[in-house]
Amino acid sequence: MAFSDSVWWTRKARIQTEKRLLSNAFQSQVLLLWYSFSSAASAVYYLKIDQAGATAEISGIAWVVFSVLVLCISGFINGLSFKERAGLIKECYETLNGFYQKSRDQDPDVSKLAAEYDQVLGVCENHSDRDYYLALCIEHVTKPGKVDKETGLKNGLDRCPTWYHWLALTYWSFRHMLMLMFLYALPPLIFIALEHISDC
Repeated sequence: MAFSDSVWWTRKARIQTEKRLLSNAFQSQVLLLWYSFSSAASAVYYLKIDQAGATAEISGIAWVVFSVLVLCISGFINGLSFKERAGLIKECYETLNGFYQKSRDQDPDVSKLAAEYDQVLGVCENHSDRDYYLALCIEHVTKPGKVDKETGLKNGLDRCPTWYHWLALTYWSFRHMLMLMFLYALPPLIFIALEHISDC
């Protein structure tokens, strides 16, 4: 495996890391907006309806707890600094592009480039396995040309995804989608549960 190939794949994986972090930033902001709206809407709903007894108290307490949860989540999400981390990742993969070009020159000083490469990688967090697998699968699918029957590689690529990469990506995507669906459905589920309790 050539040094230039390592740089190229690291750059591709870091691009997927930046996309993931920006997507997380967007989803977290939308979720906060949705939770804040749900909390305010439920407060207005329960103010307008004249309820009495223990069920009214349970509903009021539940939505106060939910409002405090929203406040805690917003502090936690700000602490994750998705956009700042994505900015550092972007700087890293843009710098890696320069290393890739240098490593493809004739007779590059690989030891010097490797030392600089390690310094650049230390500036920001590493990509996850998911980011690397996604980069590997995307490059394999989008690279023009046919797969070589002997090596299983496409022209211009030094590696290809295995069934494990595809399976892991499918699992992570499914798990991510389920988690988002649950998080978006949480306010209506709480509302329905509280209404069911009040009807009993």
